[in-house]
Amino acid sequence: MAGEKDRLGEFLVRQGLLNKERLYEALETQKKTKKPLGKILVEKGLVSEKAIINALAYQFDLEQVNLKSYPVDENLLRIFPYEKIREYKVFPLKLEGKNLIVAVTNPLDIRVIQELKYLSGYKIKPVLATSKEIEECINKYFGPLQEAHQAIQEIVTSKEETGLEDIPLQELEAVVKEAPIVRLVNSVITDAIKQEASDVHFEPQKDKLRIRYRIDGILYEKVTIPKGLQPAVISRVKIMSGMDIAERRKPQDGRMVIGIRDREYDIRVSTLPDIFGEKVVLRILDKKSILISLDKLGLDENERSIIESLIYQPYGMILVTGPTGSGKTTTLYSILNKLNDATRNIVTVEDPVEYELEGINQTAVNVRAGYTFATGMRHILRQDPDVIMIGEIRDLETAEIAIQAALTGHLVLSTLHTNNAPGAINRLLDMNVEPFLISASLIGIIAQRLVRKLCPYCRQDYTPSEDLMKEISEYIPEPKKVKFAKSSGCERCKNLGYYRRTGIFEIVRITPQMKELILKRATEKEVTDLAIREGMHTLQQSGVVKALQKITSIEEVMRVAFVKKI
Repeated sequence: MAGEKDRLGEFLVRQGLLNKERLYEALETQKKTKKPLGKILVEKGLVSEKAIINALAYQFDLEQVNLKSYPVDENLLRIFPYEKIREYKVFPLKLEGKNLIVAVTNPLDIRVIQELKYLSGYKIKPVLATSKEIEECINKYFGPLQEAHQAIQEIVTSKEETGLEDIPLQELEAVVKEAPIVRLVNSVITDAIKQEASDVHFEPQKDKLRIRYRIDGILYEKVTIPKGLQPAVISRVKIMSGMDIAERRKPQDGRMVIGIRDREYDIRVSTLPDIFGEKVVLRILDKKSILISLDKLGLDENERSIIESLIYQPYGMILVTGPTGSGKTTTLYSILNKLNDATRNIVTVEDPVEYELEGINQTAVNVRAGYTFATGMRHILRQDPDVIMIGEIRDLETAEIAIQAALTGHLVLSTLHTNNAPGAINRLLDMNVEPFLISASLIGIIAQRLVRKLCPYCRQDYTPSEDLMKEISEYIPEPKKVKFAKSSGCERCKNLGYYRRTGIFEIVRITPQMKELILKRATEKEVTDLAIREGMHTLQQSGVVKALQKITSIEEVMRVAFVKKI
């Protein structure tokens, strides 16, 4: 074996890819570590992995394959145990008679080749691929959820048929610390993070535990777990997030922090008693993804200009509106990040603090302790703030304190749950806020939604139907020349057709004419009509523009921004 490894080094030297001194150093390292020579050369950055593969192919007359385009026989994916595929970094490709073709990185490891022969019952015909290609192939066809499936099988075969449904609490506490349950829950969370899910739902059904991910605003079912394992899985999540596993009758809240690939994820956990058990939802917060600049929110040049003119006002109140999950927090944090410099004292009161922003003072409400948005605001005003962000205006008391802050020289940012920007004015009036206070303090309203972006790799143009054109004709400048796009789904977008999201916006500026309407308690339609005359683009217009630009599909815009006719 040593001679073979030496010949690999000599071949690389003859090819001018390595000098003799470096080869000698690598061989000395090999004597100490017992690692393959090729791996040592790659780790030291002396030779690329591709060069090693080329040398091995030439030396042993082996075929090189490109796994990205190689047709994989999925019937062979169970021929080796998953953990062996991971450990040896190999991948079964296809059968040719009695030969099993397997992609490997190191054909010199006879021990691995012999074990693969023993496990499969076939003669192994190795072909060469880079470790990166094999890793990508494993992730594509297996991924973290494969570990979940294996853990389920391991638990089911090791426990009695009755499962864990009626297990005493003390035994349950021991079971949830066992390796299979730990692997099962960890693999689900890891997979959700890798798929960029925002939420993970553990949903008890009559005969199973269903797990769904919310990806780009849409829920997808990912795995089902036998009903008998439900108590252990739910209890494991509760232990990880600091909850009481003995309490199953009341809702609980908790949190955990997960580190994956040098990134930290803050996960908020919520439980809810259900007729079939406890439903658990994990909200995954990526601390890096929230810090998006205003330029990348999806604003066009005019919208960005308006927002920047509003946020640099010395005082006044700006409201961001939209339903839950429409990106309001991200927009607020982007504004705070833009304003964050050494000259301003920025203070926030949130429920809860979703992301920690360096240089900004953040406080979380605690209703049980009597610390609400209103009480937080009163104390913040004694902290000499320049900019105040309130997580949400929920009641008259909070609204009045926010307005007083805006009238006394502070820039106040907050959110409201309304369907559009003009509706925020009527919402404040419905809270019994006096019209003169609204007109004196409010300077701008931003309504928004999130639409999924088309995958650029499988996006294709198409001409819309006449029925569709009739429905959106008022938003199209030249209906005869319209072409939209849609995506069929591909490997890069995980066959979803969409990848990530962008915002569509509706912005109202509080002009002198708008102030007059507010003082008259004008209807939402009157406010909307004036805003449009003054240049406001509605959410529907903003969405159609993005569909015309082929950033998103018109179907996605209609799903998010259009009200279906009854």
